[in-house]
Amino acid sequence: MSNNRRYALIALSAALISSSCVSAFAAPTPSPSVSPSASTSIDTFKVAQEQYKKDRDTYMFALQEREMKIRSINATFKNAIDKSAADAKSAMLLATTPDQKNAITSARRTAVASAIISRESAIEALGPLPLPPVQPQRPAKMSPQGMSEQKEKKKR
Repeated sequence: MSNNRRYALIALSAALISSSCVSAFAAPTPSPSVSPSASTSIDTFKVAQEQYKKDRDTYMFALQEREMKIRSINATFKNAIDKSAADAKSAMLLATTPDQKNAITSARRTAVASAIISRESAIEALGPLPLPPVQPQRPAKMSPQGMSEQKEKKKR
């Protein structure tokens, strides 16, 4: 019977100790929270940052598209210049008089000038370069009180 008493006493003391430990815990302290204005400014910044990323992707796509169009315009220009040069070269082989040679040179210059004008007008038709998006500014961090005093102290 003494063993039963011993087990009962151990169980009772364990129950008392465990119940007193639970009540010994302190109430949870609230964690320091960010002021509502700071949290809304951060949320506003995040929304603005997401919009900036979308605008940047659109801007990059517009630049790539414009570059492809300019490459096409330049290829057309180069083909026109090469054709006028080849035509002038083949005509010069058949030309015998200086008047014929002058006419061929004049025709080549006219073809080059018209190619330049058509290239410049095609590039103008593309319009101006797209403007890059403006990256949003991060909200200023709130410094704890007393930090400005530490900044004023000189380091040794």
